[in-house]
Amino acid sequence: MNVAALCIIQMRLKSTRLPNKLLLTLGGETLAERAWRLACEAFGAENCVVAIPSTDEAGPLGDELRRIGARVFAWDGDENDVLGRFHACAHVYRSDPASVIYRVTPDDVPVEPWRERFTLADLDEAQHRVLVGDRIAREHIGWTLPVARATAGEGVIEINTLADYEAAKARVGE
Repeated sequence: MNVAALCIIQMRLKSTRLPNKLLLTLGGETLAERAWRLACEAFGAENCVVAIPSTDEAGPLGDELRRIGARVFAWDGDENDVLGRFHACAHVYRSDPASVIYRVTPDDVPVEPWRERFTLADLDEAQHRVLVGDRIAREHIGWTLPVARATAGEGVIEINTLADYEAAKARVGE
């Protein structure tokens, strides 16, 4: 059986360096909307889902995701446990251990959905291997999993600060 790859877009509103950054606009779209649109173009909407902490579901991020018609997986675990949220979401939408799961973060400009790729088996292994109390390993998936990851393309900007956001706006001609 050949199952299409799943694209999980990781989002949360609380950012310590640039709060509410997913609601910032770039090229006339919020970062959340832009990531959803580009992921759907690459994978098809039926193979995309946004994974958020359940605490964001009733707030501005949830409102934005409903506005754009995104499929949402709201996780009620620790919002800093990115690995736990990613693992749980992957298991809701895929069951074959060989299923390919892509991770997208909307704060990379341009969004490159092919940068982080795992199998469901990789996620299971990481989930069992990483200690629950290891906050760094659970929050930074790319440091924890055997990542099939391309390097960032030339000119990719990660939006983590106001200066990064201004650089991204200049890049898209705003």
